[in-house]
Amino acid sequence: MLSISYILLATLTHFISIHFLPLLLMSLIHRFIGFGAVLVILSIIYASIVNSLLIMDANFFASNRFHMSLMTVILFDSQTYLFALFQIMIMLVFHYFLGKEIGKFLETRTEKAYLGVSVAALVISAWVYVQGVHIWADATYQSSITTFTRYLPSFRPLHAKRDLARLGLIDSDQLREKNMSKEVSDSELLYPKTPLQCSSDVESKNVLVILIDALRPEMLTHEIMPNTSKFFKESSNFENHYSGGTSSRMGMFSLFYGLPSTYWRVFHDNLKPSLLIQQFDESGYDVQAISSSGLGSPAVLDRTAFVGISKINLKPLSDSEVTSLQLTTDLWEESINQKNESKFFTLLHYDPPINDVNHNESIKIKNRFTRKDDASHNIEVFRYIESIREVDREIGRLIKVINNKNLLKDTIVIMTSDHGYELDDYQTNYYGHSSNYSPVQTKVPMMMIWPGRDAKKYSSRSSHHDFAPTLMREILNCSNNYSDYSTGNNLFDEKPWRYMIAGSYDSFSVFTDQKIIISYGSYFEVRDQNYDLSEIEGSDYKDLEDAVSDMSQYFK
Repeated sequence: MLSISYILLATLTHFISIHFLPLLLMSLIHRFIGFGAVLVILSIIYASIVNSLLIMDANFFASNRFHMSLMTVILFDSQTYLFALFQIMIMLVFHYFLGKEIGKFLETRTEKAYLGVSVAALVISAWVYVQGVHIWADATYQSSITTFTRYLPSFRPLHAKRDLARLGLIDSDQLREKNMSKEVSDSELLYPKTPLQCSSDVESKNVLVILIDALRPEMLTHEIMPNTSKFFKESSNFENHYSGGTSSRMGMFSLFYGLPSTYWRVFHDNLKPSLLIQQFDESGYDVQAISSSGLGSPAVLDRTAFVGISKINLKPLSDSEVTSLQLTTDLWEESINQKNESKFFTLLHYDPPINDVNHNESIKIKNRFTRKDDASHNIEVFRYIESIREVDREIGRLIKVINNKNLLKDTIVIMTSDHGYELDDYQTNYYGHSSNYSPVQTKVPMMMIWPGRDAKKYSSRSSHHDFAPTLMREILNCSNNYSDYSTGNNLFDEKPWRYMIAGSYDSFSVFTDQKIIISYGSYFEVRDQNYDLSEIEGSDYKDLEDAVSDMSQYFK
């Protein structure tokens, strides 16, 4: 009953907001300034365009299972444009006559009307109810409610899980344990397309994934990361590797699922785990994830890739970022000392303590990012470098554990990152990540020490979408076509991507050979590899069409 009331009222209040909030602004202008006739015409045009777009979006969503954006609109054929124009004309006529009838009705009313105030109060109350229900449902893993979010265009209900936990109103760990084994319907998803055919054997290797947050490949030098660079010197090094996201959430999603980050919402709402992690678990591996900063928000791995896995920490290991790094290694060493004969898959997530370091410690470190007479920029550079050096010191401790336990004989050690990190590379005053789709925010290291494989440098374009297919085939012996569960390929096949989808929280981009085409919903922009503005060319349309297909092919 709660789900039904939420769906009905969410739909009602959302579409009322879309239609009437702009009209309310126009009515206020009319009340205090005038321009009545002009505002009526603008209201008719606005309502006609909005309703036409909603109808088009509903049809698009029914076919593709995601909402229309300006980037997808440019792929429409001429017949679709003509139909849209015809539809707008019909809407204009309809709203013109509707407006006339409403005007006549209002003119004939003589008594003081409280109807408008009453309706407004009801709508506001319904909106508050919808937001409250969603806050509760999101915090308590009620997927029957949260899965509805993506069906409404531009619908952004409120979230407050961290605030509720901070206030002591919920226990997120207890709720997760209670709900992680709950069966959730995934009737929306075609994942995998066909049942997996896997045959992991007793000789399969252990897997240790070292994920260093926001690590640029250029940091892997003897001056900045001596321990890490030395350890991975003899490895399979994918030198032209990209993440599928510019944020931890989307970068990790692309890594463990091998799918575009545009699927994140539906996998999250359906509590659908990564087939990679699920298959390791079902194959008898001891699966765990240890993170210095926690894998709850923003990564939300407990509700996506690692659903059903109990050995995962959602919160930081300590109030001190540096101490959290040390505890990450300590906890893993403890687990290794306690391990029986079972194989393991472990994710170690090291978050550079950029807010907990002294940037002066790195002033003498050789790097190419500092600038003469730009003190504020250089402080940002040194803070980042020193935080990476702090991680490298911890990797040094980790390497000692690996060597002392002689793990390299039967353990695949992988080092990568969730996304890159910008240091004002393009003179646009951008620092950090999640602010744009430039190569420096998406390019990451991918190195593997794989027993039985010779060290080699791979120069072809690869991405996080290739990670899951590689491990599924090479370790878990899954014979399915990669396309059954991923848009990527086996990294060792050296098949460069022709296009790649990368995402962030409210946008996504399509990388082609020379262009980066970014969709922000109501507008899009085209950039070249230097992140200068560019234009779409003929060959880009084919890449966009195929990318749109990838974004819908895992829906039923």
